[in-house]
Amino acid sequence: MKLNEKAMLVSLVLKKWSPRKVDKRLAGELTDKYGIDPRVVSASKKLVAINEGSFKSIETLDKKIRNHVFYSVGTGCKGFCVPYDGKGKHLLPTELHDKFVARFNDYADKRERKVKQIVEDWDTIIESAKEELKGVFNPNDYPSKEELANLYECRYVIESLPEEAYVGRGDDQKLDPRFGVSGAETLEVQVRERSTIEEATEQATTNMVVLLTHLADCLKEDKTFRDNSFTKVKDAIDQFDSWNFNDNEKLYEVSTNLKEAIADIDGASDLRKDKGKADKLVKASDEANDILDKLEGII
Repeated sequence: MKLNEKAMLVSLVLKKWSPRKVDKRLAGELTDKYGIDPRVVSASKKLVAINEGSFKSIETLDKKIRNHVFYSVGTGCKGFCVPYDGKGKHLLPTELHDKFVARFNDYADKRERKVKQIVEDWDTIIESAKEELKGVFNPNDYPSKEELANLYECRYVIESLPEEAYVGRGDDQKLDPRFGVSGAETLEVQVRERSTIEEATEQATTNMVVLLTHLADCLKEDKTFRDNSFTKVKDAIDQFDSWNFNDNEKLYEVSTNLKEAIADIDGASDLRKDKGKADKLVKASDEANDILDKLEGII
């Protein structure tokens, strides 16, 4: 099975205008007034203080796009991808593509509406800023409406993994010396790509282990846990099959057992009240972690 049929690479493109600016003139006045070294002082202006909430709402949406669409690993993250190369590319399983697109479009549409509202109100926003900033107001700090609209961007870029990148081990590994590429060269590309994929998918399995271990430990020791702890475990279990690039039967068994364990659980409160359901989830979690801890490379 070619890996580029199982997953793809996605990169996020987010751009916006910053409503804050360093004011060198104001900093210079401070250094002159107090006779201090200019290297130890700086001054910045909030260009739209009264209307800053509108711009912060866009920053909030940008954070949600990163944490709820892209990042699946980390505190507060519930996206669909794992980092691929440390340079902005993320690995997205093909099975999760539709969910990824739907959630991204939802946030992107909300962001676009807020940007349009700011552009429509731009003249009023600038007038308010002039009254707020008084002597430190500088019209050159502000773009025109047209320039402002062009400073905002929200999209993602999809790339295919190399055709030479295959999954499989031992006798199942395939070489693909097409287009005049030698088998040795193809193998070299394959090994390089597999190494990157292995690092990425390892994060997915590690994330699953961390989530399961935390919730299972809370249930075993009768500790309190947040509703979100159960929600994150449920989401991870729902997506886990998508990371099984090698069609590992053991992993499908793990996934099935976990899904059966949470199928009858109606939220975190139900899990807290029903010891039988809690014990079933703990047992499935322990079995899953035992297998995941022994995995190496592409799952």
